[in-house]
Amino acid sequence: MKSRWMLMAGALALLTGAAPPKRAAPRAGPVVQKVTPPKTVYWLSAATTSGFGAGMSAGAAPSMGDMMRMMQGGSNVTKSLQLDLGGGPATAQPAAAAHTIPPGMAMGPTLLLKSPQRSTGTPGREPEDFERPKGRILLFWGCGETARTGQPLTIDFSAMAAGQIPPGLFGGTRVRIARPPSAANWPSHGHWPNDDAASSRGVPGGASLIGAHRLTGNYLPAIDFDLTEDFMGALAMTQSKLPSGALALGWNALPMATGHFAQVMGSSGNDQNGATIVFWTSSETQGFVSGLGDYVSPAEAARLVTAKQLMPPGQTSCTIPREVLAAAPQGMVSLTAHGPEENIIFPPRPADPRNPWNQLWAVKARFVARTGAIAGMDMASMERAGNDHDRQNGRPRKPKCPVDSGAAAGKAVGGALAGSMGSALGGMFGRKKKPQDCEP
Repeated sequence: MKSRWMLMAGALALLTGAAPPKRAAPRAGPVVQKVTPPKTVYWLSAATTSGFGAGMSAGAAPSMGDMMRMMQGGSNVTKSLQLDLGGGPATAQPAAAAHTIPPGMAMGPTLLLKSPQRSTGTPGREPEDFERPKGRILLFWGCGETARTGQPLTIDFSAMAAGQIPPGLFGGTRVRIARPPSAANWPSHGHWPNDDAASSRGVPGGASLIGAHRLTGNYLPAIDFDLTEDFMGALAMTQSKLPSGALALGWNALPMATGHFAQVMGSSGNDQNGATIVFWTSSETQGFVSGLGDYVSPAEAARLVTAKQLMPPGQTSCTIPREVLAAAPQGMVSLTAHGPEENIIFPPRPADPRNPWNQLWAVKARFVARTGAIAGMDMASMERAGNDHDRQNGRPRKPKCPVDSGAAAGKAVGGALAGSMGSALGGMFGRKKKPQDCEP
């Protein structure tokens, strides 16, 4: 119809001498800028850890004082840093890179980023005498003195081993966790800590990341960047047993926090008779193995706060239901405060979208604060008792040193937690470091 009308209008214009109607010019769509991903990426993951596992003497059997200070949940503070560099093929072998750090880090002039040996082995086979596990998992979620209707969700080990997965087991909002560069997805990969001298000393308690940084190596261009964000402050968590049997948690507000997440892991029984593993999270909806305690970006944290998977940054309390404590009398409670991110990309994005953005390198610095303790323990009195025990037994006080000794912490608390949960803690909390003649 439209084309017919145009023909008629044109014919009429010829008869009358009028100008024929003009077609409207097509509207131009928005220009989509072409973006080329960076050829080199560098991630700095900075954590502030207090309470459980923070700064315990590594490499030797812990004293009673170590155990008590470790479990008291707030006074001991350590900082840790993980550096991951991904780049192109190295111009020479071995692949090498170094990070020149600002003086405020107090860790020497440079940190060496070493490349791990790529594995060439074949995956192991399941042992022929494998026995199906016995026991169950109880899942709880949500803050409050009593568990919500329909809780706990019970998962039977033997049923899962037979392929019977409970419906909705992995329910809840999916958490988008960004993974740092690794040897699996980059031609060359460098990481810290490793076996250099700075790794054995760890990150000093007063270290600051603020200032000028420089990266050099044989598989990346020279990268210069400045950081304005720093390690988060320490979380100090308090616990109060309520008459109902529930456990009230409280903590300090951190200005840099973007969201909070609390969880309890505990167990009862044993492997022979069938252990009961207990999980509780502060999320308002069911979640299991969600990654909410990992590094979460500010944008993702905001989304998860809206979805009530994370507690808001201004929230400073949560109550663990009494049913959780009844099922796991010696569970471990942990609290995570997610922090900011700083992202630097070179060259900067062109203002004109018609010009392509060919990124050469990108740097991401991300931050988190964590703390933990044995659920229900009187933390202040535990710390005093630990100090008194060491003094009464003449245990000499050694120089302070910043140590991230997760494996030793897991081993120590394994005896305090019942059943299979305790035996698994050593592997959950990291690798064991070399002994050092110092203590927190």
